[in-house]
Amino acid sequence: MQTLKLKSPGKINLRLDVLGKRADGYHDVRMLNSTISLSDDIEINLVEKGIKVECENDPHVPSGEDNIVYKATKEIMAYSNKNVGIEIKIKKNIPSAAGMGGGSSNAATVILGLNHLLKIQLSREKLIKIGLRFGSDIPFFLFGSPAIATGIGENLTKVKRFPRMPFVIVSPNVNVATQGIYEKYEPNGSKPDLLEEFPREFPTKKSVVKFLNNDLEYVTSKQFPIVNEIKELLLKNGALGAQMTGSGPSVFGIFADREKAEKVGKKLTGLGEGKWRVFVTENSES
Repeated sequence: MQTLKLKSPGKINLRLDVLGKRADGYHDVRMLNSTISLSDDIEINLVEKGIKVECENDPHVPSGEDNIVYKATKEIMAYSNKNVGIEIKIKKNIPSAAGMGGGSSNAATVILGLNHLLKIQLSREKLIKIGLRFGSDIPFFLFGSPAIATGIGENLTKVKRFPRMPFVIVSPNVNVATQGIYEKYEPNGSKPDLLEEFPREFPTKKSVVKFLNNDLEYVTSKQFPIVNEIKELLLKNGALGAQMTGSGPSVFGIFADREKAEKVGKKLTGLGEGKWRVFVTENSES
């Protein structure tokens, strides 16, 4: 039995601008995305027949056909000429529905893994088109570098330069429905859809901090005040900048160095009292 073990990284949105609602009900967005070192563990096994997907440590992750990984696996298998089955085991380290794209990352990681394991040899562009059918974040995880994302997330432009940044990410124990947050979002001023307005290089942490923005933060924090509580805690404890990622509820703080981030992470873990989970991680570089 052939086995492939892979890391499935989370992501953060260092910027998320909502540009407007589309005719199809989705929203056009403009984002600055980076993967982070916090990751899930994926094991792919070739078996005799069938598709089986299971998550061993998170009851919120569906098994079987309801899992986005199952759907993506079934699609990518249609391109293989091998008469085999697939068994996938997911160990979650990224909290579910936390604004860090864990499910989309799992699907993207499996798409890449099966393309390699089964020697399907589809291009990265084709894999991105396949992934988009199952989630707007999947193309970013297939892209393979920090990126500016537009459209619903499928149009990707590589960021040429990014500093290494230590993060403390605090993920409160609340359930945020992404669709509901977007539905409650109301535009505040005009945001022309010009990719040229986004820098392609960020040489320092300061240049990233100056660029932080998340249009959805005020919507989520109004419904869940704990988002603002966490943000204020991170800034009070020395974060260079802090912001919610995605539609929330997770909030990250950027720190000057790993030692400071570790110290603050430990402190906030002690303050959490079961209200949140804390992760000390860092971004991927260009």
